Amino acid sequence: MAAPPLPCEPLLFDRIPIGKVWGGRRLEEWFSLSVDSSAPIGETWELSDVSGFETRVRGGGCHGFSLRQLMERHGPAILGRSTAGPNGRFPLLVKFIDAAQDLSVQIHPPDGPKSPTGVGKTEAWFVLRADKDAKVICGLQPGVTPMSFREAMGASGIESLLHHVPVQRGDVLFVPAGQIHAILGGVQLIEIQQTSDITYRVWDWNRPDPSGNMRELHVERALDVMDHYLAPGKAVQAQYRKRFVGADSAPLGNCPYFDLTAVKITGEHTHHLSGFATTVSVVGGAGKIAHPEGKFQEREIQFGDVFLVPGTLDGLKFIPGSEGLELLEGFAR
Repeated sequence: MAAPPLPCEPLLFDRIPIGKVWGGRRLEEWFSLSVDSSAPIGETWELSDVSGFETRVRGGGCHGFSLRQLMERHGPAILGRSTAGPNGRFPLLVKFIDAAQDLSVQIHPPDGPKSPTGVGKTEAWFVLRADKDAKVICGLQPGVTPMSFREAMGASGIESLLHHVPVQRGDVLFVPAGQIHAILGGVQLIEIQQTSDITYRVWDWNRPDPSGNMRELHVERALDVMDHYLAPGKAVQAQYRKRFVGADSAPLGNCPYFDLTAVKITGEHTHHLSGFATTVSVVGGAGKIAHPEGKFQEREIQFGDVFLVPGTLDGLKFIPGSEGLELLEGFAR
């Protein structure tokens, strides 16, 4: 097979639908997915370098090549000033999540020996839609000790010890590795995270899988990686305080692995880039993306598109449609 060419444009990938016992039908509706109607879709992986789940480029000069192939051939050009993950993997994973039912109460390990791969999983959520009175779990109630939590682990009594956060569209929450959490039913969101798929279930609501079996819990491993000193999570809304020609920008927060920014495009806008590999997700509206100097072909973009912008690309031009264009940017550190 021929080697992939140097990517000189934003990269859009074929999404990978992932069936989940707690999933629903909204992602199928949003993205016109053709899937087995008996299997609810809980996630779509939009940009991934996880082993066995590497997404492939759709369209453009790199069409058909996987993110893994591109990183192996052109890793420094794609990363720019960003740092690769272990084994040269692209450091970020972007997915959409449809929680028709409650996800398991769970936790992810940090980087280092407590993760079987050495890679942790810190993540951030941007809520796209939420039912009335919808909530997520993010952390423990004040005063919960390791001893009291251990006594409740693996049982329904755990619920009273968890910190519940009401959420609505536009809310952002950062969930560090070691933080107990769960997305509850009636919430759809986009998640940006480290390139890892290690999850330890603490409680699964006495819910059987499609075969009628109870899903495995990982109580001891969860206790081993839990950070009891983390503050409970909180939801924040974007504050659009940075004004540019044709756009408003709002920093949403950061962690050791990525920074998040929300951008509302209201008119033709030239977006100068800082040399970091960036994920650009369309979370509202539609429009067009181009290069300010015409270095790649202009293309239509719409809700649900997730692009990887190589670190060597110097700028983008956005042209919003009649309803504007809302973007979520993740800058890989």
